[in-house]
Amino acid sequence: MKHSLRTTILALSVGLLGNLQAAPTPTQISSIRSTGRQTKSGQMSRAIKTRVMCIGDSNTHGVQGYTSYRYPLWFSLRRRGSLVSFVGTRFTVENENGTSIPDLNLFNRYYTYFDRDHQGYSGYRTDQVLPLLPPAIASETPDVCLILLGTNDIGQRGSNGINSAVGNLKATLEAVRSQGPATIFFIASIPPIGTGTWYFNNAGFVSSFNSLLETSIPSWSTPLSPVNFVDVHAALDVATDMLPDGIHPNQQGQRKIAQVFHNAILPVVSGGFRPAPLNTVTMQAQSFESLDLADGVSSVQPIPDWTYPNMPHVVASIMNPDSFTYSGAGGSAAPTGADGDEVLSLENSGGGPGLGWVYQIMPTTLESNQIYNLSIAVGHRSPTNTRGSTGFGGYEIQLLAGNTVVASSMNQVAPVPGSFAPAFLQYDSQGAQTSLIGAPLTVRMRLTWSAANTATDFDLVELSKL
Repeated sequence: MKHSLRTTILALSVGLLGNLQAAPTPTQISSIRSTGRQTKSGQMSRAIKTRVMCIGDSNTHGVQGYTSYRYPLWFSLRRRGSLVSFVGTRFTVENENGTSIPDLNLFNRYYTYFDRDHQGYSGYRTDQVLPLLPPAIASETPDVCLILLGTNDIGQRGSNGINSAVGNLKATLEAVRSQGPATIFFIASIPPIGTGTWYFNNAGFVSSFNSLLETSIPSWSTPLSPVNFVDVHAALDVATDMLPDGIHPNQQGQRKIAQVFHNAILPVVSGGFRPAPLNTVTMQAQSFESLDLADGVSSVQPIPDWTYPNMPHVVASIMNPDSFTYSGAGGSAAPTGADGDEVLSLENSGGGPGLGWVYQIMPTTLESNQIYNLSIAVGHRSPTNTRGSTGFGGYEIQLLAGNTVVASSMNQVAPVPGSFAPAFLQYDSQGAQTSLIGAPLTVRMRLTWSAANTATDFDLVELSKL
């Protein structure tokens, strides 16, 4: 539900068919947002619930008066005493009218106890859902994603949909991780397709898709963001568990899907997953000096330990700026306020929401009663820059524990054009929510302005403990 609650499982299951201020002085350094102790603003508490986002097509959205598997899953988890919150930017079934849709004779607690939030899009393929996820993830901050997606790809494209859908699902993980680097995923095989619509012409490709998905998933996991295969297809009988259209599970089929997801995610919502503790705060490639670029040259080649944004209009690169872009940057010299001759460049090439994070997951976890300092040099290019950007893109820097933003600062310093200036965060974990202690730390930064041809550069990222 849309509360201020935070710790949640992201249940991504897709339904099927259907339609500037001055820089702060040292005594002013404090987090703008924090879930621990703050010097200059009150503590913000978070209820300890696992935030689950169900992402998908109509089999997540709910069609023909049915609520999808989300309804029985919610109540089965509650009966087990699991503290969960379903999250998402959507909260209706297809064509909902409050009386016959959904069928309140079948789902009488739909408007009372059921948590209706989800991220299901009736009729959507994987490529259509993918671009909608980053803003939804940023807004709803799920902990776990349940994904049931691909029926429309196979039904509409047949064999051509197999590889593209699996590739899009992998891209979906990357898009979610760009907003929540410690998200846990459960990806389901798609249901069988029976007679009833023209999708049945492509029913024979379902098994090939499910097989490729199952064999691909193990390589998608990371130590902090595991990916699990959930076999929904094996639990369903096309003769007894599907509606007459042969595409959507009936109430019995929805209960079976819910049971499969329930069994898979129960260890997580019961606190069964915790990344292995790590020890030291060590920032890798903190000054982005790795490509040995010539003066005025840039490269989109990723560098180790940093993850670039999964947003088409945000271009991340390593740049060796020239003297027309930053003072002091001629030859192999460092720009004023930077460290070394190479910097991280973020450019908004096409205009759009600035959700393109560059991030690094740290080899350490959040400790109790510890003060963390984060400093990042932020660069404002000279108007004479040779890159063609026309304005400063602004910035936001954040420190995360797991998927929870514990400290954030946005546009608190205004670098002089042609120079870098340090932006700061300070986070005191005294009083931090217990569930965050031991969660992996992540440092990330982004540009904030949505106008095209804006840019912000970063350098010298330092995280330290007092």
